[in-house]
Amino acid sequence: MVDGVLLRFLSSGLVDLGGDDTRLEKLQKVAKDLAAALGKTSSKAIAFSLVAFDPQTPDDEPVVSEVVDVLKKHWATHANVISGTPTLLVRAVLLDALAQAVAGDECLGVAFVGLARNILPHMEVAAEQEIWADVVSEIEGRVDARAEQEWATPSSIKVSTPKIQVPESSRLTLRLEPVDRDQLAEQYRAAAGPQSLDAQGRASSTNGNPHVPNSTPHWVAEFGPRMAEATADAINAAVSESIVDQAQLKGALEKLLTGVSTYVDETLKAVSAATGGLQRRTHLLWWKEALFSPSTRCSYRDLSPEAAAPLMAFDLHQQIPTFSPASVTAFLFEAVHSLPTVDPRKTCSVHELVAMAREDDGLVALRENGADLVSSPAGRGLLLALIAHPEARASHAEREEFRRLTGLGPETELTLPDWAVWVFRELQAVRATKERTTGSRRRRKG
Repeated sequence: MVDGVLLRFLSSGLVDLGGDDTRLEKLQKVAKDLAAALGKTSSKAIAFSLVAFDPQTPDDEPVVSEVVDVLKKHWATHANVISGTPTLLVRAVLLDALAQAVAGDECLGVAFVGLARNILPHMEVAAEQEIWADVVSEIEGRVDARAEQEWATPSSIKVSTPKIQVPESSRLTLRLEPVDRDQLAEQYRAAAGPQSLDAQGRASSTNGNPHVPNSTPHWVAEFGPRMAEATADAINAAVSESIVDQAQLKGALEKLLTGVSTYVDETLKAVSAATGGLQRRTHLLWWKEALFSPSTRCSYRDLSPEAAAPLMAFDLHQQIPTFSPASVTAFLFEAVHSLPTVDPRKTCSVHELVAMAREDDGLVALRENGADLVSSPAGRGLLLALIAHPEARASHAEREEFRRLTGLGPETELTLPDWAVWVFRELQAVRATKERTTGSRRRRKG
């Protein structure tokens, strides 16, 4: 599908190039340049998508002008074939560029699919319906596959075999204090008998064994314990003064402990990654049942339904990663639906919903976060930009300007659960483009 978007528009008769293949090649070069621009500035994906979705995009839209400039670069005489601003051709080229960019970056796919699910049901694209359905379905399938993988809980956890390097066996250096030979000899003489000869050959008392060797039983009874005591004292004295080389022992133990610590750390990470999806689901179920906003520290029941719905979208966005299964939006829809103050059949115009979101005191966190995520609206952009930026209030008051900035008729009706899903998808789309930008820069620096 990535290589066939422009061809699909041609074969459906939506774009007429007069059967000239060279013109198709020029358009493909335009799409390639735009895809490269998305690779460098991923935030363009939002405006590119919103313009590509809308058959009524005005000629003075900045994205249209950008595409026409690239078109002139590769096909200077296009005005001789297509009179006026070729809006449909611009949209076809944008969709082709988006499909190429998404093929190499699933974060852009998150943004594209979320915005498509919001906007396309409100656009008049009947003639292009089949093309859009195929493109969105293919990209959504890839995004959902990754999300399901990240949220899955495996039936078992595989942990690698520990690679712990046991220190090589070697002799430890042991320093021993020498035995005091003179003292040991004196103790042995004391054990042998009552008298001994000194260095001058004179008899001297040993103060030891009172018996002489020919008094066998008595002498042996004294000699054995005294001899054992003397020997033991000498050994104990030597061993007590011995020293093991601490540096040698410390190095061996540290090497062993490092290997064990690394293995335990890797095992804990494997367990955490494997159970992350389960922990996330458990946390979300608790959030849904409690109906308590972690960002405002109050119950959603204490807010107006019009404030509670977008705040729940913001809080859910804060609790989950960029990639989430399609069922997450259904979960949010049901969570808002479960609020006792919400009438699921009541609808409000997006014009009114945006106005309320701009003013409600309970949505300060949403507006502040939105202001950090998106810039003030200048061309086609998100409803979040109108909510978050005070300087956009004047333009928001004009219904025609609202249509120009958002692509939506101000009278477009949404239920509150649908409104929550809309805000959630916009928040996820912006985060996806920013995460992709950060990761791209990090790879280039590396």
